[in-house]
Amino acid sequence: MKNNFNRKIKLLRVVTQAEVVPWHLGNFIERSKNDYELFIVGNGVSRYKDQYPYVTFIDNEIVRKTSVFYDIKALLKLVFICIRIRPEIIHSIMPKAGLLSPIAGLFSFVPIRIHTFTGQVWATKKGFSRKFYRLIDKLIFKVATICLTDSQSQSNFLAENGFLVKGAPIQYLGKGSLSGVNLDVFDLDIVKEKNVLRSELGIDENDFVYVFLARKSIVKGIKELIESFAKVAYLPNVKLLFIGPDESDGYLDGLLAENKQISNKIISLGIVKNHEKYLAISDVLCLPSSSEGFGTIVIEAAALEVPSIGFDIVGLSDSIENKYSGLLVPLKDTDKFSEAMIMLYKDKEYLNELKINARERVIKYFSADAIYSFQNEFYKSLLK
Repeated sequence: MKNNFNRKIKLLRVVTQAEVVPWHLGNFIERSKNDYELFIVGNGVSRYKDQYPYVTFIDNEIVRKTSVFYDIKALLKLVFICIRIRPEIIHSIMPKAGLLSPIAGLFSFVPIRIHTFTGQVWATKKGFSRKFYRLIDKLIFKVATICLTDSQSQSNFLAENGFLVKGAPIQYLGKGSLSGVNLDVFDLDIVKEKNVLRSELGIDENDFVYVFLARKSIVKGIKELIESFAKVAYLPNVKLLFIGPDESDGYLDGLLAENKQISNKIISLGIVKNHEKYLAISDVLCLPSSSEGFGTIVIEAAALEVPSIGFDIVGLSDSIENKYSGLLVPLKDTDKFSEAMIMLYKDKEYLNELKINARERVIKYFSADAIYSFQNEFYKSLLK
């Protein structure tokens, strides 16, 4: 979809970590060539310059954790980048990028400064920590010229906590999601070849596979996942495909040691390429996260007819339509989570119903083409 301008829009996207480029910006990048002169700034993002040769990638050491020295250094570099590029729009995702980006844009006179909230660090915290991180989000909210969220429940949660735009919740595009699902990649044809990869991983053709595909961290629910799977592992022919980088600082090793009786049913992998193939060989996605944005992995799995089980929290309550495309259970309730796992294992008819509904919902609301159209029209509306 081409824009109505006689030139390309000069757009600067800012992220904290490079990994989010293919995950959350990839679908936009692939469709942006005719509409945008696109620049992407973040920690180590230049690794994607060959993959997307029509995009200008600029490395800037933006660190996740609070560090006065590195944060000021990254902010100053971002200011100079803005002065050199002169973007019409600067748009950030992720908390640290969201803090630095609108401030740098303000100092360098970028007229349109956008931040998309994709989950609140403070949502699950208490006391001073909650107040501090909420204050950071308030600062972002004030300095950005416009804010978005990636889901309706995210907007409602922020509204309940005082983040209002002229008395209304923050805007979100379409039905939510940062970039939608590329249906050419997440295509059911790859499901037909699933037994090849299953065989390579030691998974039998008749095995029922639960998959976790996320950062292996406390906030993503590794404790609840292992505890829930331990209650399910007695079932014949069940496996847990456990995928993602270990960010638990040793906590996961202890957790697995405590549950070594189920270790023969867990297939643990780090970062994988072509993660759609791993989703395609699975039956149910398990995401017991306590803090989540929209849940891109949920709709990617859904596109391959893999329904999800998650906690009923902000973000996941939008990506999972309860009892239609998956199941939502109360936060931290491993009994209910394991019950949901067992139900989908035993009730094949209900599982098949969820599978069909999940894919149809993605096609209707979350295709990458539809989400790109929403984003493109949104940017153009701001420049009119």
